Amino acid sequence: MQRTCVIYESKYGSTAGIAGAIALVLGPARTCRPEEFSSDMRSFDLFVIGTPIYNGNVAPAIRRFVETNASWLRKKPVAFFCTCINLHKGHEYLKELREMVGGDAPAVAFGGRMEVGRLDRDDLTALTLYAKKTDFVLEDRDLTDMGAVTAFALALRERMACGGQMAEAAIKTAVEDYLKANHICVLATGHDDRVRATTVDYLFENGKIYIYSEGGEKFAHLLRSPAVALAVYTEYTTMEDIAGLQVEGRAEILRPGAAGHAEALALRNIDPDRLRAANVDLNVIRITPEKAEFLNAAFKRQGHAMKQTLRY
Repeated sequence: MQRTCVIYESKYGSTAGIAGAIALVLGPARTCRPEEFSSDMRSFDLFVIGTPIYNGNVAPAIRRFVETNASWLRKKPVAFFCTCINLHKGHEYLKELREMVGGDAPAVAFGGRMEVGRLDRDDLTALTLYAKKTDFVLEDRDLTDMGAVTAFALALRERMACGGQMAEAAIKTAVEDYLKANHICVLATGHDDRVRATTVDYLFENGKIYIYSEGGEKFAHLLRSPAVALAVYTEYTTMEDIAGLQVEGRAEILRPGAAGHAEALALRNIDPDRLRAANVDLNVIRITPEKAEFLNAAFKRQGHAMKQTLRY
């Protein structure tokens, strides 16, 4: 699996926090400061380099690190981020670092966190002078936007996932064969700040996933949000035989009498008359897949990336 090394410098903890968040999303990953970096880490697949901005400058330790290692960093996927107060100048702050490694590395600026009482004398003096020259108000502030941070990390993850991909038709066949070969999944539903994961039996037919249910808490979520995810996996002992599939999609609730309900029952050879005799409604959740992520060790043995992604 692809590994990410997040190299950062941080004086008051803001950049360190963002580096840690990026590592979580891009994992397996390792975070380290420039002085902790060792030559064996050069084998990592992606390098994300983060720096705070003080007085309009990147951290000296980060500049030295990029200068010293630019020759081999140019041959690797690299991305940069900075934490600062003036987000509009983010690309300007990072321009020099990007040029050192080729100029086209993704780069983004994130808002930082400032606690005036924690500033050392030099930083407090510099910011006081800056405040006098501008309309900047010297006060505690937290401009951290974790949504922007995770979006950046997810975009990098998507970018890296493009390598080693199989032909779309081959991925689709592999995903559908796996769905047909299994029948138990974990269905995730949610709305607002509530989520639920339910182990259920499913049927995959004609490109749709069907789940049959008399009711339950999952419907409280589905009535509010049709967005769902499900996981199907095979028990494994080592990474050499691992296989697991995650599917994201949109769900429809088919109540008795609704269009498609009778057809869904027929797919499972369920007799409507016997259902009526039971005096209980059987509802159908019909899921249309939108994205599938298939982790399978067999792909690696075939010369592809272990993780394959299919967008419908």
